[in-house]
Amino acid sequence: MEVRNWRHPAEIATVHEVESITMYKVEVYTDGSKIGDSVGVAGFIFVNGNLVNQLKFKLHGHCSNNQAEQIGILKTLEKLEELE
Repeated sequence: MEVRNWRHPAEIATVHEVESITMYKVEVYTDGSKIGDSVGVAGFIFVNGNLVNQLKFKLHGHCSNNQAEQIGILKTLEKLEELE
């Protein structure tokens, strides 16, 4: 099948509503951004709702926003592995 005939992932995704709220012991949040040549990354690790680690990185200006997002995920997960 040609790529142009593939269905968009949003068309085949199934969304299920959850009746109860699930609480997780560890939560990880990341973000990357690019404004002009300023590229940065932040990551946050919460355990039982408490902030236990915050990461911030400044990246080279040639990095894209997507690269910043990916580096943020990678570095935050590496730190999470260290903490465990």
